This record gives sequence, structure tokens and C-alpha cells, in this order.
Amino acid sequence: MIDDFTNPPAAPRHAVDRAPETLVWRAYEPGRDAQPLAGLFRAAILTLAASHYDAAQREAWASGADDLDEFDARLARGVTIVACSGTEYAAFGQLFPGDHVEMLYVAPAWTRRGLASALIARLEAIAREAQAVTLDTDASALARPVFERAGFSLVAQESVRRGSVSLPRFHLCKPLNAVSFSG
Repeated sequence: MIDDFTNPPAAPRHAVDRAPETLVWRAYEPGRDAQPLAGLFRAAILTLAASHYDAAQREAWASGADDLDEFDARLARGVTIVACSGTEYAAFGQLFPGDHVEMLYVAPAWTRRGLASALIARLEAIAREAQAVTLDTDASALARPVFERAGFSLVAQESVRRGSVSLPRFHLCKPLNAVSFSG
């Protein structure tokens, strides 16, 4: 079920070609990866989402990594893929349950290199292998275009509460077993 993460799955060439050659893709290691990924999570939200969310929204969202034990447990469920270059954590993504992209984050220093697209392709390959019929996600305004380029379509716009703050997000879905309607 879990790919060895060393060979990219069938994915759009542009997504894989732009990823750095020194990148190692591997499964999440509980305990070991929690703290650096919590830092990546916070940095991605506080820095990259600034053009879409105000400071209070970003801080409320980023607080999801404040309890490190809870964050570790959250990352340990399902399938979480980590991308590293040496000792530097570049990105991570999670499939939980088997047909839902739960998390997808890229470190600010690693943006614009195709890592988010490569993660989506890897998670999609795992979902297909598990015979999922669709793949869905609840994306931020920042992540929405990346998912749409990967073939996801908007199902609904919604608002979620984090404490006293409301954050807009977008429920997106992609059919994995499309039927051919041609004669």
C-alpha cells in the first residue's frame, strides 16, 4: 500500500521535473518528525498564507501545532509523506482517510519548485492503489489553485472556526475512476 517514495508515481512531468534532485521522499516517523514539521506547518501558514488570511486567522490556524503530542498523533494517522533535503524539511502531505488529502504544506524556502504538486501526485497514487473512487480535500485559499491544477474541482466554499476566528476554505474533489463517455 505505501510506496517506497523513492520513485515518483505517474504524474504531470512539470510537477516532478521541478522538484530538486536532492530531495528524499519518505514516510512520516512519529516522534522524530513532529517538531520540525510543526515548525514547517507554522512557518508555511504565517508566511505564505499572509496574502489570503489576516494575522488573527493565520495565528488561529497555526495554533494547530501548539500541542506537539497531539500534532504528532495527527500526523501518525493515515499516510503522511515527508520531503527532506539533507536535514532540512521541505514539505509534507497527509492522506487521511484513504480518499482525503488532510494536510499539504511546503516550507517557505521551498515554494515554487513543484513540491505541492508532487505531493498531490504521490497521495493520489496511494489513493488509487487503495481503489478510492474519488480524492477530496478542504483547501485553503492559498492551496486551492494547486489542487485545481491537479484536476480537482470546487464542490463548496465553507467557513471553519478556530477558536473565535472564522477561516474560509474550499472543499474540492477529483474523480479517480472516470468513465469514458465516448462511443
